[in-house]
Amino acid sequence: MNLFLYNLIIWLLIPFALLRLLYRSLMQPEYLSFWKERLGIYSRPQDEVAKLRTLWFHCVSLGETNAIMPLIKVLTKEHPDINILLSHGTLTGRKAFISNSKKVKRCYLPFDSKGLVIKFLHHYRPIMGIILETEIWPNLIHQCHLKKIPLFLVNARLSERSLMRYMPYKNFISKSINKINHIYVQSENDRENFKELTNQTTSIMGNLKFDAQLPKDIPEKVKKLKSQLKIDKQFVILVSSSRDGEEDIILNFFKNISLRDVVVIIVPRHPERFNKVSRIFESYQLPYIRRSDFKKLTAAPQYILGDSMGELYEYYGLASLVIMGGSIKNTGSQNIIEPMLLNRPIAVGPSIFNFKNIIEVSQKKGLVFRFSKVEELEDIIFQLIKDKELKKGIRQKTNIFLKENSGASKKILRLINQYF
Repeated sequence: MNLFLYNLIIWLLIPFALLRLLYRSLMQPEYLSFWKERLGIYSRPQDEVAKLRTLWFHCVSLGETNAIMPLIKVLTKEHPDINILLSHGTLTGRKAFISNSKKVKRCYLPFDSKGLVIKFLHHYRPIMGIILETEIWPNLIHQCHLKKIPLFLVNARLSERSLMRYMPYKNFISKSINKINHIYVQSENDRENFKELTNQTTSIMGNLKFDAQLPKDIPEKVKKLKSQLKIDKQFVILVSSSRDGEEDIILNFFKNISLRDVVVIIVPRHPERFNKVSRIFESYQLPYIRRSDFKKLTAAPQYILGDSMGELYEYYGLASLVIMGGSIKNTGSQNIIEPMLLNRPIAVGPSIFNFKNIIEVSQKKGLVFRFSKVEELEDIIFQLIKDKELKKGIRQKTNIFLKENSGASKKILRLINQYF
């Protein structure tokens, strides 16, 4: 493959991508908000933007956006003369609150076609670009290279599974990655995988998400939610960011075991699946409420569908055990760091390829439980219910682990200081 063929494929796919946005907007009208940005069309005058000294971050979704928050706070204080642009690829990333500062701007990254990328870079004229995680967009990288915009891949991760998907296009992908100034990876395993794909220099920076800070009002919000749900001494099990097919497995499991004083909360990963998961609850004839429309309660519900946006930290705060979505079916798990920030006991299923290194290290340190079959959750739940010291020990060890692995934000700040 070459860039000409790649561009041809992208142009053929753009109409389908726009139709997909339109389809999603039928359930969530917000999907059509700022849709012009995906085509490199902006409301702010280009001449006004061109005068700014802009530092650009690409944070595709909510996780990357949350991870960059501590760094944004430091940058707005230490570099009040620069403007910060955050580009996104998803609705959840675009909506996430970052800062009230007028120095922080937001937009969707355009589709990765040559013309649209040129319009994006010409409009914002960034002095430096930082891409979080592993967003490899050949046209974006190539145009930054041509325009001599220093571009860095930070907090990068590359699982064996992702590596195998890239390998058939190794020559094409490698030529793109080699145009990036430097790659800063999360772990040694990520560095080894990148070496299979590219000759570009890589360094271990650690995981930026360890530097994430809880919103200051979370304790108050957790207390309020707990009161609203009439939760007192119940054991709360949170299934966090569940993926398609996992709710069936989880609900079937809980329907067939005997647990007293337990509240089960399921929060689907994708908002467009809320109604589908509601129907799954109904098919199992389980007594449940939806977070979005519950009325005043007289007692804690047995099952809750967490169908509200932006409350995942509050749910973590309620949890006696967090079961990581994405790890039951073969989708590689969600990130365990957020529930760690609230010192929650965590159970992770067999599929961990997205976060293999951190999950395996955490397991060795006794910070997370692992299960290969959902039935094994029963023993994990009873362990935590019976052994109060177990939960206390996990909390203490988690705090130490978080401190040992923090500091990636400071390394990125030192990198930025070379250009601003």
